[in-house]
Amino acid sequence: MRPNHPCAEPHYYLSLLGTHDDFREKGLGMALLAENLSLVDEEHLPFYLESTNPGNLPRYGSMGFNKVGGFTLPAGGPTVDTMWREAKPKS
Repeated sequence: MRPNHPCAEPHYYLSLLGTHDDFREKGLGMALLAENLSLVDEEHLPFYLESTNPGNLPRYGSMGFNKVGGFTLPAGGPTVDTMWREAKPKS
């Protein structure tokens, strides 16, 4: 995964976000992400993530992420979509 990770500028990286089955579809994961994004926005830094679940792309898109690429993991692994959220400008 490392060769696909952007290294040109400082940024935050979401390595993993998951919700226990008993609490899915309640908005908890997106609320947690939104809280973290508000903290990142205060630092005016971009944010990068990788997702193996195509169903999550619209969710991340609604939080300002854009799909920038993807790759397939070796040995029959899943396809990984890469997404980037630009830094919020300083006011």
